[in-house]
Amino acid sequence: MKESQTAPFGTIDHLYITEVVPIQKGMTKETLSYFTKEELSIGSFVKIPLRNKEILGLVTQIHEASNMKTDLKSSSFALKKLSRSRISAELSSAFIQASLLTAEYYGTTIGSILGALIPKILLENPPLISSAKKTTKGEETVREPFLIQLPETDRIREYKSLIRESFARKRSVLFCVPTHEDAMRTFDLLSMGIEKYTYTTSNKPAKALIDTLKAAHKEPHPILFITTPAFISFDRQDLHTIILERENSRAYRTFSRPYINYKVFCEFLAKASGKTLIMGDSVLSLETLYKEKQGVYAELSPLKWRITRDSKSMLIDMKGIAQKQPEETKKTFEILSPELIGLIAQALAEKKKIFLFGARKGLAPSTSCRDCGALLACENCSSPMVLHKKAGAPLYICHACGARRSSETRCDNCKSWNLMPLGIGIDRIEETVSELFPEAQIFVLDKDHANTSTKARAVAKKFASQKGGILIGTEMAFPYLLKIPFIGLVSIDSLFSIPDFNINERIFYLVTRLLDIAEEQAIIQTRNIRKTIMTFAERGNILDFYRAEIEERKELSYPPISIFVKIQYTGTQPDIEQRAAYLKRLFEQDEPDFMISKGMQSGKLVLSTILRFQRDEWPIRSVREKLLLLPPEFSIKVDPESILS
Repeated sequence: MKESQTAPFGTIDHLYITEVVPIQKGMTKETLSYFTKEELSIGSFVKIPLRNKEILGLVTQIHEASNMKTDLKSSSFALKKLSRSRISAELSSAFIQASLLTAEYYGTTIGSILGALIPKILLENPPLISSAKKTTKGEETVREPFLIQLPETDRIREYKSLIRESFARKRSVLFCVPTHEDAMRTFDLLSMGIEKYTYTTSNKPAKALIDTLKAAHKEPHPILFITTPAFISFDRQDLHTIILERENSRAYRTFSRPYINYKVFCEFLAKASGKTLIMGDSVLSLETLYKEKQGVYAELSPLKWRITRDSKSMLIDMKGIAQKQPEETKKTFEILSPELIGLIAQALAEKKKIFLFGARKGLAPSTSCRDCGALLACENCSSPMVLHKKAGAPLYICHACGARRSSETRCDNCKSWNLMPLGIGIDRIEETVSELFPEAQIFVLDKDHANTSTKARAVAKKFASQKGGILIGTEMAFPYLLKIPFIGLVSIDSLFSIPDFNINERIFYLVTRLLDIAEEQAIIQTRNIRKTIMTFAERGNILDFYRAEIEERKELSYPPISIFVKIQYTGTQPDIEQRAAYLKRLFEQDEPDFMISKGMQSGKLVLSTILRFQRDEWPIRSVREKLLLLPPEFSIKVDPESILS
């Protein structure tokens, strides 16, 4: 029988009808049906024809054709034959169950979820996919996820103890971190004494990565497998513990379809397989802390609600400094306080390192008109134009869509030339520090100066090799830093202007992470000294921050009390009106809210539809069915980090 032939339903003895999930991101079909004479098993992989090519598929259901004879004869379509026999790889029922639950949670198909969970190198080399077939011992007594909230040094000590205990019980550990830099750093911190049994997937070319995976599967001794979410599908028969480090990191979210948070999958996987899930950070996410208070999660060790540090810290009121300036200098916008200038001078004199943090790239994050007060916006997408210096000359660049404008541009509103750059960007910090300390070695680490991980690693390595020096950077620099003697937070105030429900949590986490890096002293500058969040962060007061923030979110019914579903469509005004009417009819019972904004493409608008549900009721089957009806032109984000972007 040729591959293109359809099933001979007159003679269906020893034929099987197989339901196969096509593994591909963006896949809109749940399953495809094929016939085969081969006895396959649920969880096995097969090659299936799709759009003139072959892709990997996962067998999820098998039926004997003889039991479906009537249905098959009355079917309006012909079934195709599976093109090839099975592949020597299989996923466990627990992994499949966790993937199904994740697909339900995010309103998408299991094939799309599997496409996000299984990296390309494994899809191209299916035998490397190995998922424990048997259930984990103790599956019948599945426990809730455990939490660790401790400073990094204490967490590492706790992790080492957990790994030693696991090895003693002949059990392996999967240790997941958000980025490749975190993985390499964690490898150095945890592999000491167990180098032979520690494996990592990071910073390896394809052949070396394949060799690492093969070795990790074959090693008879329990192993420590350190990876990013890309290889969360790795499994062994003796793997009993999953550790999710830096649980509060935004890098656990995918930035393309399907939009998921790997933490959600890990929780489903732990429940389905009986594995122990442990999540740790210096400050756990507000959602995780809320679930701990609700009894959904448990403490592995008592959560530390106040961070104690050996280093000193100081909160500086930059508005107060400006008000004390003499009248003739008040028009000068000072970005460094006398205290921070003194700390930089001390670091240079003692030949010690100092890291200066800025929240934004460029010279100035925004520009306003002195005459009418209007902000200079991108002509394409209406985002604020950021002033940069390119080839020694100032230039406005939009960070949303990349559009550029001359620095000699006029105000869009009143056509005035009287424009004033506002805020503090990385380039402006570098300019100021260079003027004050012309002999100092200065390194800059942000996307403008190091747009690849290789370049970023080179900057970090050069800074680390120096006895002293000044590193200026954004949040991008964090994974490359260990402990630094001195820390200066130059500016984070621009983040307060972002009208998003989780911005306070993000600011609190950034400030506490910075303070954790400081060995001796840290200075935090702010023009929002009255914001209690800054005091909470400087004092390491997690408990009072949590209480204040969760109370506000309860009042407004924001996450984690509720869950948002965001549906976006980009198009012209007539298209937007049609789609809005369609979505209003489709989700009428769910009381949708609509927002229209200018998008990242010239002449296009973005329609954002926001649905809100009680978290303990999610997922809702009827809503998921509606989401699956939406064509690919709609972008769907369940539980998004932001409702603005």
